Amino acid sequence: MRLYKETEKSTFSYWFAHWRAFQMTALKLHCWRPRFLFHDIEKPFLMAIWKDYPRVKAFHRSHARHHLAYKGKRGYDYLSMVIDWECSRFTKEAAPLNARETLQMEAIWHPTQYPMLVENITPILDKLGL
Repeated sequence: MRLYKETEKSTFSYWFAHWRAFQMTALKLHCWRPRFLFHDIEKPFLMAIWKDYPRVKAFHRSHARHHLAYKGKRGYDYLSMVIDWECSRFTKEAAPLNARETLQMEAIWHPTQYPMLVENITPILDKLGL
């Protein structure tokens, strides 16, 4: 797997590499679920329609339960969030952190949500041995 630059994130090859990294990480951690097959599945279709990556990214983050910008009513998917954080270092040049390091950085990036993240993410990290 190769690392992709920020400017390549709008490509299908990046999306597919990230999707594969997500699946492989979940399998390696023995926590794979059938719902993971649909991880970020809307992104290539939205790119084909909108051809505007910032718009696709904003839509995705506000509609995907594994992002803190999620606006829905179902609550966060913390397991997917952890896997997404853990696998990002395999495909994103600008994201070299593992899941535990990403959680620590959330104190800076999202200080108001950090206590909630620690409470919900730390047990998952511990259970997965991360």
